[in-house]
Amino acid sequence: MTDIKGDRLYVNLGASQVRRRLKGYGFGVRKVFSDGKNRAVIIHTATGDHLRELAALFQDVIESPDEAE
Repeated sequence: MTDIKGDRLYVNLGASQVRRRLKGYGFGVRKVFSDGKNRAVIIHTATGDHLRELAALFQDVIESPDEAE
């Protein structure tokens, strides 16, 4: 897969569920893909307020940076 430009946000949720939560919002999301069972990666270009809103949308399932590796 080509390397898509943007920051990555790992969440403990399936990719289809992530897409459902994002429906109607933009937040600079470029791509959502699966990274295993019940784990997805959101590639985004959100900064500032949009980044905070994106994190708030997934606050219950967001993965800490040390878990992502």
